Amino acid sequence: MGLVDVYDFYWNQKADSRTNNLPLIGSPVLIPFCLFSYLYVVLKWGPEYMKNRKPYKLKTFVVCYNMFQIVINAYIVQQFISAGWFSEFSVFCEMSDYPYTTKFTKIPYTLWFATMIKLIDFVETFIFVLRKKDNQVTFLHLYHHISTVLISWFVTKYVPVAMSSFTLLINCSVHVIMYSYYLFSAFGKNIQKLLNPFKPLLTLTQMVQFIIIMMQNAQSLRPSCHVTKIPGSISIINLIINFILFYNFYQKRYKSDQKKS
Repeated sequence: MGLVDVYDFYWNQKADSRTNNLPLIGSPVLIPFCLFSYLYVVLKWGPEYMKNRKPYKLKTFVVCYNMFQIVINAYIVQQFISAGWFSEFSVFCEMSDYPYTTKFTKIPYTLWFATMIKLIDFVETFIFVLRKKDNQVTFLHLYHHISTVLISWFVTKYVPVAMSSFTLLINCSVHVIMYSYYLFSAFGKNIQKLLNPFKPLLTLTQMVQFIIIMMQNAQSLRPSCHVTKIPGSISIINLIINFILFYNFYQKRYKSDQKKS
């Protein structure tokens, strides 16, 4: 079997036909191009463009963006639940179903839609750059955004089934909470002071999210669960890395502040 045949087998034949032809999913170039463009803009072009400029305020845009994120993430959660989560699907081992029926296409299409929203999440970093908040463009921030897009892309392409959709169901739920916090904090320093006690809880919520998703992903690794083990294994490794990064951030940001006070 030649290289072309190997590529076609693993990239096209192994992919789920319900999602592989959806925008961006089937191409081996477009999403990597988006990721490299994102890194170029936020690490090189953006800082150079802002070097001799005053930071943009963007208050109205930030408020609208946060409202958009709250609504769109709540919609994704609603779509997953209406597709059968917590009524027909559980957090335990769920066998993969691939028929072309409305019931079993809603999960794949919602996964695709959620993946597109993860690309829109890059706007948050662009806002940091335009407001000259370069200290917020950290390795943690970049890794989290990029790894989320990559995992979402491959899940949507290869295993867009109920069991693998749990990650985005929980992630989008957390994003509703997170962007609600960001929305209120955009209304000035007085509101920010009221919200400050809850700020550490936001990071803790992220870490709890990773633990919950890891526990659910681990179900796929059980010998009695007859599903492919590769997606769950990759996802768990990524979740561990994210957890460590968020834990280190929490320790440095909040625990050190408590010691100083």
